[in-house]
Amino acid sequence: MRQSIKNRIRNLVTLNKVTKFVAKLCGMISNFKNGEYVCLKHDKSKKFYVVSNIIIEGKIQLGYFSDFTHRIEEVYRRHNEIKGVF
Repeated sequence: MRQSIKNRIRNLVTLNKVTKFVAKLCGMISNFKNGEYVCLKHDKSKKFYVVSNIIIEGKIQLGYFSDFTHRIEEVYRRHNEIKGVF
């Protein structure tokens, strides 16, 4: 498949204009689910979570999981801060 066609399909997937089935057929979605916790092969001590399972240039987007920033109290505090409730 030409690169321009792949780029067009990738743009449609990120904008949710194409179904996930079509994206899987083209090999543009990984087997990981969004929000799933993963570890790297060479460093199992750190936890990451999958932000987006769409493969762009051979990579998926990961976020770093920190126990301090993802405790339930911290999540509620940030949520209330965003809403403007103190």
